[in-house]
Amino acid sequence: IGGAIAVAIFQKGNTALYNENMESLAKGEHGYLYAAAAVFGVMVSWVNQFPMLYKHKVMRINSGNLRANMMIYKELGAKEDAPYIGLETEGPVGCYNRANRSLFHFTENSLAFAVCLVLAGIIFPLPVLALTTAFAVGRMMHQIGYATAGYGGHALGHVISLAADMTIQMLCVLVAVKSLGYSSQVSQIIRVEL
Repeated sequence: IGGAIAVAIFQKGNTALYNENMESLAKGEHGYLYAAAAVFGVMVSWVNQFPMLYKHKVMRINSGNLRANMMIYKELGAKEDAPYIGLETEGPVGCYNRANRSLFHFTENSLAFAVCLVLAGIIFPLPVLALTTAFAVGRMMHQIGYATAGYGGHALGHVISLAADMTIQMLCVLVAVKSLGYSSQVSQIIRVEL
């Protein structure tokens, strides 16, 4: 989805300006920097999603606010059957815990966005402002929804910020492809002219 939005921004936006902004990058092989930003973004996504392979074994989809726990604790030296310790999920303390879980989620995911914001912003200034605004609004909606409504209340904000994040990363991929001279090869694969 982010790639499709990035291509639409390029094709439907100020394409002449974007191409002009990219011309200087080709001369200095700066496309590799944009490719590096995209690789970094993929890594950030990977390390954030990898724990999900194990999370479903501990918490089911219908586990509600229990899913806010980033870690499950057990007292050191406790007996094998001792109870686990998790976050309080009810009342003001539960709201506080979920608001802070949203903050952690932001710090887990925002570094790639920040890197790509700077690089993509050089080529696509107005679209990057719009994407940054969408990311910011999405993250605020995520935090408010998670804190006040609990698990599930954060979903719309998550989707908005994720779409902005993936789009800005794909703008870096687009710049790398074009400035490194791979436009025709990629255009044949995706069946869209770059």
